[in-house]
Amino acid sequence: MNHFPPRIRQLIDDFDMLSGIGPKHAARLAFQILSDKARGKRFADDLNEALASVTLCRECQTIAENSLCEICGDKKRDQSVICVVAHIQDVEPLERTGKHAGTYHILHGMVSPLEGITPDHLTIKALLDRVKKNKVSEVILALDVTSEGEATMLYLTKILKDLGVNVSKLARGIPMGSNIEYTDEVTLSSAFEDRKKM
Repeated sequence: MNHFPPRIRQLIDDFDMLSGIGPKHAARLAFQILSDKARGKRFADDLNEALASVTLCRECQTIAENSLCEICGDKKRDQSVICVVAHIQDVEPLERTGKHAGTYHILHGMVSPLEGITPDHLTIKALLDRVKKNKVSEVILALDVTSEGEATMLYLTKILKDLGVNVSKLARGIPMGSNIEYTDEVTLSSAFEDRKKM
């Protein structure tokens, strides 16, 4: 792709850096945007507006347009139950199950010593602050079924139990190595209903 002009190569590189997008897919996206100037301009405007207006929810650390996201700002949600997930995109499949009436907390990753990610790199302090402030009775750990997810669950279980909080995790209908984001609704719903106390 070195035969493309520098600005096009840069655009392709920008798409390529996104998770799950390889060089060929990045090139297709770049050419699609550039082939329709009106669509490309609209995309650039939408991206700039999102970058200017989107922030992190002060409670759960998900993306929001205000200081509170829609879920944390919903008075009907049970503030005493928090479901902890690794990534922002993990919330949507859990919401589709309709099994969780509480709020969420996004860690923005998982403990991974091999990648140099320690608990200090995650939003664990914000979680602990919420647990103390909101008199949380249960924390549900809905993390990927991977070695990183297990390590993160063990770490969180210990510190949360020291605070006197009930800790549970999703039941094992989810196969080892699976990501919450890609697990089907029926499996997630069953795993949520049959969650295990830790």
